[in-house]
Amino acid sequence: MELNVTKISKRYGEKNVLQDVSLNFKSGNTYLILGKNGAGKSTFINILAGNIKSDEGVVVLLDGGEKRELQPNAIFQYQSFNSFRFLKVKEVLSFFAMTTSNAQEDPKLYELLSLDRIKNQLIENLSGGERKAVSLYLTFLLNKSVVVLDEPFAELDIEKKFLLERHLKEKIAAQNLLAIIISHEISGYQELFTDVVILDEGKVLETGETAYLLDKYKNSPFQGLEGVFYSLTGKYIEVS
Repeated sequence: MELNVTKISKRYGEKNVLQDVSLNFKSGNTYLILGKNGAGKSTFINILAGNIKSDEGVVVLLDGGEKRELQPNAIFQYQSFNSFRFLKVKEVLSFFAMTTSNAQEDPKLYELLSLDRIKNQLIENLSGGERKAVSLYLTFLLNKSVVVLDEPFAELDIEKKFLLERHLKEKIAAQNLLAIIISHEISGYQELFTDVVILDEGKVLETGETAYLLDKYKNSPFQGLEGVFYSLTGKYIEVS
């Protein structure tokens, strides 16, 4: 699949939150959208999800050259998961599996997220990291071609972050998914991201393959993608 975003703009009053954002995403790749708080990342994702409408621009999903509706073919995993508070974890997972015609169980992901340990707990009693684990599992259980993850590593412990990064890389390649990730946690995860979009104050400053950008901005005073971001914006990205 191919997702084409052309000249998307969004304003709130006098403030331009997004300005002429044009991007191209392809299946089999993992795109990091990197920007500080207020850069327009959440607005961009909410436009893709259909939660808000852009003032200008179009979003087109192509499958073999044929247009498809984006929302039925995409799943959006947000930072927090507060739904189904009074159901047990296992009940939520079972409910989603039964109501999704092509649900895809992932025993390896289930294990690395330690869901068996919390399967009998109510959602409302889970920690932030445990809710994130449930949210991540449900995201891939729904088995969509386009996957959008908002801070997928936040609140997970160090071991889970490492295992999740490796598993996501394998899963996205094996299933030829189109993955878009918003994350401030980039140190140690650069191999996951095939491409990077630098977003600042609502504008795309640079986009390209990760290896290309790392080489292009190799003389930055900072290493890795933090250096790429600093070279383009003069700002420090929040890292964990």
